[in-house]
Amino acid sequence: MPHPSLESLAAKAEAHHRRIRNSGDQQQVLEAAAECARIYGALGESTKESDFLYDMGKSQILTGAYAAALQTAENILAFPRTQTDRVFRAQALILRAAALRNQSQHEAAVETARQALDVMATVEDNYHARAEAYQGIIACLVEAEKIDEAWAVHGRLSATLEKVDDSKLAGQGFWTLGNLAFARGHLAEGFDYHQRAADQLQQSNDIHLWARFNNASADMQLQAGAGNQQTDDCIARAQLAYDIIGGSAVELLGLAGTRARWHLANGRLQEASDLLEKALVDAYNGGAPEDASVHLLWSQVLDALGHHESATRERERAARIERSA
Repeated sequence: MPHPSLESLAAKAEAHHRRIRNSGDQQQVLEAAAECARIYGALGESTKESDFLYDMGKSQILTGAYAAALQTAENILAFPRTQTDRVFRAQALILRAAALRNQSQHEAAVETARQALDVMATVEDNYHARAEAYQGIIACLVEAEKIDEAWAVHGRLSATLEKVDDSKLAGQGFWTLGNLAFARGHLAEGFDYHQRAADQLQQSNDIHLWARFNNASADMQLQAGAGNQQTDDCIARAQLAYDIIGGSAVELLGLAGTRARWHLANGRLQEASDLLEKALVDAYNGGAPEDASVHLLWSQVLDALGHHESATRERERAARIERSA
């Protein structure tokens, strides 16, 4: 018989998780989900336990704890529930694929994502889970540099998103499609998909996600060779969002890198150099780990300005960071 004090703890822990799950602080969300899973595990409520393990795994992905997320996915897949609940099994497989993809285990990630799609082929009318499965396989194929295979799936994801009524999921789906289009060199489609993503994500009331999307969208546009007013607008929206929520030192450094690449694309070399110099000082004073990619970017800017000795210094620093990593 369940212990009354454990049931009370479970109710409190679950209420706390509900309060903070859209806060943007994924570390706190992760810890809250882990506590719920622990308590429901002690109560013997395996369905609730596995639900919160899944939430925990998603937060582990967002915080960069990929090895832990892979172990969480394996734990979930060992639950008897995953043999009967096909949608939940597919979601656990998508989580496993994301963890593998982010650890550069690309073949295993693609195979796991295909398994999730195979499971969803036996499920009717669950557009939410099907959209997640299509997003999962596209992300894995792109990371595995199988862009043509990923593009072959894009129409199925796009059609599924038209039937999804969750604005956050739809926004993330169109975000994925925009990234894929930019990677294929289809700039017009990339801009169109990202505009549709923006329209959906604006409705989700998740300022942290809005900031991440706009920064990532600008970065993809710059990688695709675009550096126009639309790109500048994305960076400005990301900056405003971080001004409101107070982005982490790592996030603000990433945004500074995107802004510097925009300056570089528009010939504003000195502005890019000044921005990176200040951003690196602010980030490291704020506790961010050293970032080799930003030092490499600064070295490119310095070279373009003719400051070759300083550029060499930054390249050497980037190499030291990569070696220690």
